[in-house]
Amino acid sequence: MTPPTAQNRPDGASRRTDPVTDNVFVIVSGLPASGKSTLSYRLADGLGWPVIDKDAILETLFDSLGVGDHTWRHRLSRAGDDILFTIAARATHAVLDNWWHHDTAPERLRQLDARLIEIFCDCDPALAAERFLRRTRHPGHLDPRLTPGQVAERVATIRATYPGPLRLGGPLLTIDTSRPLDIPALVKDVRGLLDT
Repeated sequence: MTPPTAQNRPDGASRRTDPVTDNVFVIVSGLPASGKSTLSYRLADGLGWPVIDKDAILETLFDSLGVGDHTWRHRLSRAGDDILFTIAARATHAVLDNWWHHDTAPERLRQLDARLIEIFCDCDPALAAERFLRRTRHPGHLDPRLTPGQVAERVATIRATYPGPLRLGGPLLTIDTSRPLDIPALVKDVRGLLDT
């Protein structure tokens, strides 16, 4: 993919002037611990694309600014969202990995003025909760403070409140992430969508 032409802005940044269809993002959505990051990185590797990963951004903020309480974590998490969207706004293509807030993310994603392909990681809430408890993340996430019951309740609540994909108005692929991933087939499907 060739880089877009740019126009200088008074703030020194540049903005794209090419057609919307030249810019494309794969949005990976699903429950926490549904396999989004695993899928994102493997898909991006297959496509030869970068990943813009909210957790990587957030963990860098923890390393730079420190680990705190839940209020601090929430504050840095919102900053991480803003950074993700700032980076994406200057990119032409990437896989975007995040737990997306259904009430705010769709509008922000559409403001990227790009083609959006959503991949929804479909996973049973009980399996997602089990995976959440097994994984080891940066201490700044405060995961060890949650009991297994709290994790199961949170995941079930998220699933009940947001039972499916973001539905961004573009192509949507649903992947059963309780099964082994067929990344070559997924790469082929995404490339097919890029060619349409």
